[in-house]
Amino acid sequence: MTRLVKCLRPRLLAFFMMMAALGGCAGPSRQRASSPVLLTSYEQMDGPSQGPGPTSSVVPVPPLPEAIAAAGADSPSAASGGGSSILRNRLGDSVGPGEDPEFHYPDLFSDPIERYRRRFDLDGPADPFLFPWLVNLVFEDRWLLAEPDAKEAIRNQHRRRMKVDIRDPDPDTANFPNGAYTLPKGRLYVENSPVGLYGAARNGSQPQTYQWEYLIRYGLTDNLEFRLFSNGLTYQSRQGTQPAVVGQSPLAFDFKANFWEENTRYFLPAMGVEIYIQTTFGSPAFNNGTQPSMNLLFDQSLPFDVGFEYNFGITGTQNGLGQIVYQFSYQWSFQRELFKDFDVFVHGFYNAASLPRLLLFRGTNRQTEEIPNVTVVGFGAIRTVNDRLAVFGSYNFGVTPASPKTIALFGFALAF
Repeated sequence: MTRLVKCLRPRLLAFFMMMAALGGCAGPSRQRASSPVLLTSYEQMDGPSQGPGPTSSVVPVPPLPEAIAAAGADSPSAASGGGSSILRNRLGDSVGPGEDPEFHYPDLFSDPIERYRRRFDLDGPADPFLFPWLVNLVFEDRWLLAEPDAKEAIRNQHRRRMKVDIRDPDPDTANFPNGAYTLPKGRLYVENSPVGLYGAARNGSQPQTYQWEYLIRYGLTDNLEFRLFSNGLTYQSRQGTQPAVVGQSPLAFDFKANFWEENTRYFLPAMGVEIYIQTTFGSPAFNNGTQPSMNLLFDQSLPFDVGFEYNFGITGTQNGLGQIVYQFSYQWSFQRELFKDFDVFVHGFYNAASLPRLLLFRGTNRQTEEIPNVTVVGFGAIRTVNDRLAVFGSYNFGVTPASPKTIALFGFALAF
């Protein structure tokens, strides 16, 4: 195992150069995010408002990152700095072919009822909202954000379901946090990492480990995913008097929901939630109990075209006494597109990755209630080969005694 890790280290450094070169041999992919993007106000979208009100404006964005940053603070479309590749891909998939992507953010203190009357030609009595500013802040339907015509928005939504695009959303297993966005209804991702090399724990509590992890994602609705995750085929090398072990890591049943879209005008990140149950469906040697866990998922665009993904969670694990203990966990990633369809990132986690990848390192062989802290940082890249295929990899370093010395991951994702 040690020889394999040493052999792969220089190859992993060459891996990023290889993925960058894949663009020359990749098949055709749909062009996106190069057309101007408009961020406008609802007032501009709906036409002249009744009576005096805030002046609306249309800010052309050529392309999105530069123009979002250029939008003034007094503009109804002022945004939180740059636009990440995650946001650009989401914008590009929200409109029809040949249309300029645009999101319409209403003024925080405008009247939602009057806006609904104008936009959807509604009349009759209406009960006022208790928190109209909150109605204007949070949007769960990107199709109505992107398209003024409600009928065309529905057509765009179904048009998106008819096309496969692995850019929107990105694969979740490429880095440690999970994104806030979900698959279109009826679409499927198969993500797996045939290279999963975990060095021995820095304090010697765990031996070297190999895992072939996989994640299967299915869009039940546009805002809800059903997911199956496992560390898959697992090999744990010999340690002391303990022989080497080969088997199947347990299966986790997982749901992920998207709550709302990112509102760049008011610095509100996109938000989702993931809830999973780690089961005992696997080899007895790797059984770590039935463990429920939950993560809050956030996606936010930062200046300089950087995408910031971060998760906060409560993660269950089994201690040396066989008790289920809950720990706070945190995962993060800063991602930036270097050129079309090639992103690099730095990432890390505290206590646990968003998916239960380090069960063996978070447990303990001692008869104690103590759960060791596992903290890891690293770097990696994602290469989107075409609309259906993405490849990714990362090299990571443990920074606490119970952490693996290094983690090397390489995998790919297929969209159907």
